[in-house]
Amino acid sequence: MATEATQTNTIPQRGDIAPQDTWDLTDIYKDDGAWEADLAKAKKLIEEAESFRGRLAESAETLWQCLESRSTMQRVLSSLYQYAYLNKDLDNRVSKYQEMTERVAMTGSQAGAAYSFVEPELLALDEAELRKLAAGFPKTDVYDFYIEELIRSKAHIRSGEVEEVLAMMGMISRGPDNIFAMLDDADLTYPSILDETGNEVQLTKQRYARFLDSKDRRVRRDTNEAFYSTYRAHLNTISATLSASVNQDVFYAKVRNYDNCLHSALDGDNIPLSVYHQLLDSTEKNLSALHSYTKLRKKILKLDTIAPYDMLCPLFPDFDLEVKYDEAISHLLEAVTPLGKTYNEVLTGAMKSRWVDVYETQGKGGGAYSYGDNVDTHPFVLMNYNDTAESMFTLAHEMGHAMHSYLANTTQPYPKARYSIFVAEVASTLNEGLLLQYLLKRVKETGERLYLLDRQLNGTMGTFFHQIMYARFELAIHEHVENGGALSPDFMTKLWHDLTLQYYGPQIEMDDDTPLKWARIPHFYRSFYVYQYATSFAASQAILKKFLDGEPGIIEKYLDMLKAGGSDYPIELLKICGVDMTTPEPVLATIEMFDSLVKEMDSLT
Repeated sequence: MATEATQTNTIPQRGDIAPQDTWDLTDIYKDDGAWEADLAKAKKLIEEAESFRGRLAESAETLWQCLESRSTMQRVLSSLYQYAYLNKDLDNRVSKYQEMTERVAMTGSQAGAAYSFVEPELLALDEAELRKLAAGFPKTDVYDFYIEELIRSKAHIRSGEVEEVLAMMGMISRGPDNIFAMLDDADLTYPSILDETGNEVQLTKQRYARFLDSKDRRVRRDTNEAFYSTYRAHLNTISATLSASVNQDVFYAKVRNYDNCLHSALDGDNIPLSVYHQLLDSTEKNLSALHSYTKLRKKILKLDTIAPYDMLCPLFPDFDLEVKYDEAISHLLEAVTPLGKTYNEVLTGAMKSRWVDVYETQGKGGGAYSYGDNVDTHPFVLMNYNDTAESMFTLAHEMGHAMHSYLANTTQPYPKARYSIFVAEVASTLNEGLLLQYLLKRVKETGERLYLLDRQLNGTMGTFFHQIMYARFELAIHEHVENGGALSPDFMTKLWHDLTLQYYGPQIEMDDDTPLKWARIPHFYRSFYVYQYATSFAASQAILKKFLDGEPGIIEKYLDMLKAGGSDYPIELLKICGVDMTTPEPVLATIEMFDSLVKEMDSLT
C-alpha cells in the first residue's frame, strides 16, 4: 500500500516506503559480500576460456564443455549485473552501485574477449563437420538453435583477432547510453510549475506525464514548456551523445559486413528488412485514422487550436479512474483469468513476493520496466505507480513481460531462454488488451465506456503510431550519417517537427518545445528497437481478436509461444498463433481497429 509520503508533493525517500512495496534483492544475493564472491568466481570462469582455444574441433565433448563453461560464466555475470543495476536504479545518486555496475560490465567485456575465439573457430569448420560435432553432444536440444544461427550468420563473423577486439570494445560501446542515462536520471532537475489549485510542484518525469493528463490546458502548456526547458539547456550535450551512438552503429555495421545499420540491427533475429519498411510505409499511407483522432480530440476538448501537448490528456476527465495499487492487482488478476490456472497462480505469487518496486522515490530510475534476463532468479519489475488507470495498465504491461520471462526461463534450457524484443511486446500489450476487455465488460454507463475507448485510442497512439514515427526518425538519422551527413540539434529538431506534423495531421498546431522530444527518448540508444513495439502491438491485437472470437486452442498456442522463449526466430514463433508479420495484414488490421474506435467515440459523443 502507499505510504503517506506518496500522497504529498514531496518525493519520498527509500525509507519512507513500506518493505512489501519494494524489491527484495536478497533473492539475487544475500548481500554485497556475496556479490563480490561471485564476481571472483566469474573471473575464474573467464580464465578457463583459454584452455579451450584451438581445441573445439577435437571432439563433441570438448566443444560441449566449452559451450557449457561459457554458459555458466554468462549466468553468473547475469546475476552480478542484475543485482548491481537494480540497486543502482533504486537510487542513481549512490556511487557504490554505479561503480559495481561498471565493474561487472567491464568483467563482461573481458569475458566476451576471452571467448571471442569460439565463433570464428567453429566457422572455420565446414558445415557438415560442425553439425556432426553438435550431433555428438550429451544433449542435442540445448545448443541446436545456436548452431543453426551460427551457420546462418557466417558472413558477419570476423576472424578471431577481429572478434577479440570487438569484444574488448564492449565497455566503450556503453558510453553514449550510459552518459545519457546518468544525465537524464541522475543529474537533470526540472523546474516547478503551478498545479491546478495553484500549488507550486517540482516536475519529475513521472509528474510530467501526470500533468500532461490535466484537464487544465494552462497546466499542460506550462508543464510542456518547463519540462523541455531542461532539455533545451542541455541540447548540445544530448545531441553529441546520440550522434556518438549512431556513429557507433555505423561502425559496427561496416565492420560486420552489413549493408547498413538497419540490416545489422534486424539480422540478429533474422527479420526481413521488408518487415520494417512495410510497417512504416503501410502506416504512413493510412494516417487518415490518426488525423481523424486529432480532429475529434480538438472537437471534444472544445479547442480553437490543438497542440501536441493536448494529445494525451483524458477526453472525459469526469470518469477518470483513481486506482490504488491493491485494486490494480485485483483487476489484473481477474483480467488474465482466461490464461489458465498456472499463469494465474504464478502471477498471484509474484505480486505477494516483492517482484515489484512500486512507488517513485528520490533518485529512482524513471518509467517502468521488467528485468527478466537472469534465469537463476525471478523477474523484477520497476514501477513508479501513481494511483491512476494508466499506472494500472502499465502494471499489466510489465507483468506481461515478467510472466513471459518466467515461462521461458523455466521451460527452455539457458541458451534458448532469452526471447527477442520482437515478440516481447506481444505478452505485455496482450495483458493490456485483456485488462481493457475485462473493464469494458464491467461498464455501466456511456461515460465509462468513452473513458476506456479513449484510453485504448491513446494506448494505440502511443504503442503503435508514435513508435512508428520514432522508427522513421531513427531510420532517417542513421541514413543521414551513412550518407556522409552529421547530426546536429537543428537537424534532429527539424526532423522531429516535420514528422510530428505529418503524423498528427493538418489540425495540429506546433509549439516550440515538442520538436525537442527526440532529446529525451532513451530507446534511441538501442538501435532500431522501437519499431518492435508497433509490430508486437499489431501481433497482440491479432491474437486478442482470436481470443475474443473463441478460436479453438488459441490460449494453448499462445502459452506455447511464451514458453518457447528464444528457441526459434520471432517471425516463426508468432506463426504458432497464426500471425504472419511478413504480410501487411496485422498492421492494416490494427489501423482499421483504431479507425473503428475513433468512429465509435465520435458517434457516442
